[in-house]
Amino acid sequence: MATDTHGPRLRLERRLAAALGIAVTAALVEASGSVWSGSLALLSDAGHVGTDAVALGLSLAALRIAGRPHTPQMSFGYHRIEVLAAFINAVLLAAIASSLAFAVYGRFAHPQAVEGGTMFLVGLAGLAANLAIITLLGRSARRNINIRGAFLHAYGDTLGSVGVVSGAVAIAATNLFILDPLIAVFIVILIGASTARLLRDSVRIILEGTPEDVRPQDVADAILSISGVRGVHDLHVWTVTSGLVVLTGHISVSGTATVQDAGKIVDSVQELLRERFRITHATLQVDSLQDEIIPPADVTRMGPR
Repeated sequence: MATDTHGPRLRLERRLAAALGIAVTAALVEASGSVWSGSLALLSDAGHVGTDAVALGLSLAALRIAGRPHTPQMSFGYHRIEVLAAFINAVLLAAIASSLAFAVYGRFAHPQAVEGGTMFLVGLAGLAANLAIITLLGRSARRNINIRGAFLHAYGDTLGSVGVVSGAVAIAATNLFILDPLIAVFIVILIGASTARLLRDSVRIILEGTPEDVRPQDVADAILSISGVRGVHDLHVWTVTSGLVVLTGHISVSGTATVQDAGKIVDSVQELLRERFRITHATLQVDSLQDEIIPPADVTRMGPR
């Protein structure tokens, strides 16, 4: 199993490292361009790309730490470090959005001339860099919340770079310098939207909430459909990290069921959970019922609590 996962993880680490190099270079270029052109929009974009670089660095470190083997003290391994990195990325996004909002406010109070040509060329370079980053990370971001954090940084910044390039063209054509802080406002809004989504997802996992695409009642109903299951209770479903969903619960079987019968029922339930809900780690306790003590009609009404 370790051999099977080592190759994909190594390729992902290389993509993250390449994206990190691109982000650092783009941030330095845009920061320099903002000084030359006087563009607040470029400075905002440079700040966003800078947080991209930090996010990518965190994601790369988290990916390497998460690959460490399980230990008796860390029975689930270090997988949750990826969720922690996503949470830190969300906090960074919120911090940069707040600082840029103050800068935008100051620019509206004191307008400043902008060199549209420099702004356009630097913004175009930033756009190319961001497109390269989202191409590197796009596929993995669908499956991994840690990578999704870095991807959302780059995706939002790509939209911001589009705004910078479009604004540079408009400023060069009209000399309406007010467009520069307006574009910066647009970038701040993009950062805020990315922050809200990432913060919601990471906090949900940290608090061990039920995965968004799983309804506990649907899981209970599916388990009850297995032959031999008479009831389900104390059902808990949560996410350890992206792709690792865990379930614990009790299932009730007839008091006449043997240990072998109960084992087969548990195997059937676990197979159903893997195939239908992608729950790969299920711990189930079997409770035996005596039909003459608890009527079947009462047992079947038992659901998750």
